[in-house]
Amino acid sequence: MNSRKLLIYLGVITLVLIVFALIGKRAGWFGKSITYEVVIEKAANRNITEVITANGKIQPETEVKITPDVSGEIVELLVKDGDDVKKGKLLLKIKPDNYISGRDRAQASLNAAKADLANSRAMLSQVEARNEQARLS
Repeated sequence: MNSRKLLIYLGVITLVLIVFALIGKRAGWFGKSITYEVVIEKAANRNITEVITANGKIQPETEVKITPDVSGEIVELLVKDGDDVKKGKLLLKIKPDNYISGRDRAQASLNAAKADLANSRAMLSQVEARNEQARLS
């Protein structure tokens, strides 16, 4: 009995698949042939404009590398993209806070070194005076 039921189920499934395949083929769900759309025109004399698109890198004739002597935050830009510049022309202004504080620190270090020098000279004078006193005694 089991094998008979199995054969009946397989037969029904096969019949359903065949019907589905026939309906699908007629409806165009699968098995379509490839179609190409073609445009046809009459021959005529015309000007042909050739357009070429290419990827690449533009290399300048002269490459100029601009590097700053100092670095900082730009607060004013005095030139625009594409402007001609000459040697010595001011291009931009940077925020001077860092340089002012650096100058003040250097000035303070200089003053401290001058004070140390004066102190050392005074100590040298004292030592020479004691040495002279000790020699005379």
